[in-house]
Amino acid sequence: MLNFPIPYPDELIYSTVARSKIRAGITSPKQLLEDVFANRKVIATVDLPCHLSRLIELYPSGHYDVNSLAYKHTLFPLYAPFIPEERRQKCLEWMTEQSQGAIHLAIGKNASRLPPIKFLRYCPLCLDEQLSNYGEWYWSRLWQIQGLTCCLRHGSLIDSSLEYRPKSRHDFIAPNPYNCKANIQISPNENSVFIGGKINELLQLPSQASPTYAQWSEFYKKTASDNDCLRGLKHIHYDKVIDKIKDRWSDSFLEQYNLHHLEKETSWLHGIFRKHRKSFSYLEHIIVIEAMFIGKDWSFQEILRQVKAQKLENLEHKYQEVYFNDIDHATLMPNRNLWLNLLKEYKCIKSARTVDQALYAWLYRNDKAWLMHTNKKNHRYHIPEGTKIDWHQRDIKIVRSLIEKNKEIIWNMQTPRKSKKWWMQQTSSVSMIEKNLYKLPLVSAFLTRYSEDISDYQIRRLSRVLIESVYHKETLSRWIVLRKAKLSDERMTKETERFLDISYDLVYKKIKRTNI
Repeated sequence: MLNFPIPYPDELIYSTVARSKIRAGITSPKQLLEDVFANRKVIATVDLPCHLSRLIELYPSGHYDVNSLAYKHTLFPLYAPFIPEERRQKCLEWMTEQSQGAIHLAIGKNASRLPPIKFLRYCPLCLDEQLSNYGEWYWSRLWQIQGLTCCLRHGSLIDSSLEYRPKSRHDFIAPNPYNCKANIQISPNENSVFIGGKINELLQLPSQASPTYAQWSEFYKKTASDNDCLRGLKHIHYDKVIDKIKDRWSDSFLEQYNLHHLEKETSWLHGIFRKHRKSFSYLEHIIVIEAMFIGKDWSFQEILRQVKAQKLENLEHKYQEVYFNDIDHATLMPNRNLWLNLLKEYKCIKSARTVDQALYAWLYRNDKAWLMHTNKKNHRYHIPEGTKIDWHQRDIKIVRSLIEKNKEIIWNMQTPRKSKKWWMQQTSSVSMIEKNLYKLPLVSAFLTRYSEDISDYQIRRLSRVLIESVYHKETLSRWIVLRKAKLSDERMTKETERFLDISYDLVYKKIKRTNI
């Protein structure tokens, strides 16, 4: 494509491609993909686009590279510091070519607790400034970030009419007066402005190597120690940590982002202070660091410098205590008896441990072999209560609901592809069916019988167009039939192609006879 637009400051790649569509006067989404990417299967991704190598080819040599596009015109800088270096490099490789969704899994976004953005967002006053400065509107990356609710200069962000993840996955759409209507903005609160400022800091960071999970773990242990939030030498005092979080952030704020329920052992807050085995979101890091550094002026640049300064050698053993003295046998036997009495009274290892955590810790450090042997003898296996599931009745119930759904939509030619996954989604029990399909023979038989493969779906789309043309007595060219069915010769299966060759002649012979 000639004269492909240069991205504006903080403009999303998605937006730049959308502007190229307007400048070239292209109306077909697939034609745009062909002209820009030479690939009609590219997904219009807002946050972390791929196929950047193709875009680089559209600019003068040396004008852009993958790093500059990824760090200046995507949301990748929000995630890069919190994933291991090897994974960061792999993500950049995926963005260069294609990832098939792997990049969102690798950075942990698919498992994020943060509420997803439902619509593309904008700031009306920023749009006015864009029009004045550049003569057109564009999508700023600061508007499309989970956890950021306001423009740092003007006020709250407004939802456009465009879905963030639309059903039409291949169309790039620029902001315009129809999808971004003028609206009144609300003044942002102090927390929103603070969060926005820290997110903007991350976006402006240059490309750099990421710290390891071990370094992040050590940083948070040190931070807890500096804030008097340790029990002994290495155990986190979570009650104190939670108090610090709640001193800085309100319950309503945490709940707004699904980051409440801090007291649970499985909460994200407990996880971030333990040995890191996964990435945490930028918002989780901001919340914890701000609470622990409250009253101090901190920046992500300085935080990353501190994290990277954590030495890797012997991190696992830094806080481990080594006991060289003989066990005090005068203490040993009474502690053993205390633990046996607790097991006898509570009949559960977990409950006994909760009652006297200090006793359990002492036995674990000084008499581990005896403790493990005793616990093994007193282990009680969980026996599920309640009635046993009647899988036959459940099978009948689910298949009946699927049959009713099929009756309801059997003549509907507009439905999405009726794959096995799609049918399961109609039951609101997707996970249960997937995991127990072998126990549901009737459901399995229904899915085999009524699920569409690619050819079935393509034939249904063609049939709809041909039926409509017969109804309206219109003779359509073959290429128009394909366009109306949103197909192309390249995408059609051989079975679909055979169907079209036969049905096209039959349909239009009938139309001609009818018109005579």
